[in-house]
Amino acid sequence: MEVVSTLYECKHCSGTGTCTNGEDKASCLACAKKHDLPFWQQRGQRGLMCGSCGGIGQAEPLTERMNKRIAPMLAIFLTIFLLVMISGAALLKSQYFSELLAFGSAIIGSVVGFYFSSRQNKS
Repeated sequence: MEVVSTLYECKHCSGTGTCTNGEDKASCLACAKKHDLPFWQQRGQRGLMCGSCGGIGQAEPLTERMNKRIAPMLAIFLTIFLLVMISGAALLKSQYFSELLAFGSAIIGSVVGFYFSSRQNKS
């Protein structure tokens, strides 16, 4: 799967990569904290790299990053949950083990098939 990142001009640093949002064009406190400066050195710093974009002047919106990560994280969580549920049913000798195994293996197979299919690797 090809991941494409859409970058927009960083509104915090106006695309320069250097924070000047503090008093007298100094760096702001948020960027100073991002650089792990002690609290007594956070005010009046100049030329610090922008903490929002990492100094490149372009940033990816948080909603776009979340949309790209939700589906894989959900697939990982679902697979682990089903494996734990099937293992627990096997260890406890549940009378519904065969039904849980059939249900869980179909879903796990679909998830694994989607993420490891050769269709995605052909690019």
